[in-house]
Amino acid sequence: AVPDQAEAVTLFVERARQVDPDLALDGEAGAAVARLVQRLDGMPLAIELAAGRVEALGLGQMLERLDDQLLTSANRAAPARQRSLEAAVDWSYQLLTKPEQRVFRCLSVFPGPFGLDAAEAVAGADAGPAVLHLVDCSLLTPPTAGPDGRSRYSMLQTLRGYGLRQLEQAGEEPAAAAALAAHALSMAERAVAQLARSDQELSAARWLDAEDATVHQGLAWALDHDPPNALKLALALAPWWLVRGRWVQGYALLQRAAGQADQADSAWCAAQVWLGRLARGAPDFL
Repeated sequence: AVPDQAEAVTLFVERARQVDPDLALDGEAGAAVARLVQRLDGMPLAIELAAGRVEALGLGQMLERLDDQLLTSANRAAPARQRSLEAAVDWSYQLLTKPEQRVFRCLSVFPGPFGLDAAEAVAGADAGPAVLHLVDCSLLTPPTAGPDGRSRYSMLQTLRGYGLRQLEQAGEEPAAAAALAAHALSMAERAVAQLARSDQELSAARWLDAEDATVHQGLAWALDHDPPNALKLALALAPWWLVRGRWVQGYALLQRAAGQADQADSAWCAAQVWLGRLARGAPDFL
């Protein structure tokens, strides 16, 4: 829901004071905030992004930049609210350093929440400080505990869409997708090793539940671009699919992965064993 003017101003001030505790709302500053939230059509995400930049830009400069970007928007046919949000996202991104921009672009490849270790696996071992700064700028949401108790960051879909466009324009999408697939394989292999232990089975299954979107996106990419690792990942996920009753989905994915492998490969042989187990789990679907 779109807040009214008073709520929008309150939201801006509360968020701005998180980054600039000394922000004073005298007559001139108060009027500037009112104009700013009006120009952003009261949209909470746009307001949060703008407020996160108040210390870096100042209210006057923020208004000037917003007006400039609205006037030069490449998508002038879009509704005013959409252009206001695009302007807020773009200026927040442009204020990042080049390394921070690269980290933001890489993190947009995640289809769902991700931990700091995942961010470092995809965006580089030195991504940690950039991740923290992206949270401060409202480009990432603060970490929250998932079903497995692990803390994960997330990116709103509007921001993810913007990041993916920037990732593609920078020519970095293939490398980021490959890094995510490699991370998915490593994580799945570690989780399934725990799944085989009775004292860790439940926690391992919850771990994979929390990473469902990431491992399946990694598998989808590997099936099209890296068949050997696609088979490894499908084999790693097969015990989880069996435990969770995902027999039909698991059978189809593993069959596709095995179909691209050499029948003399030991992994192909292992796949036949797991295909049989998945088939027995759902005898009516074949």
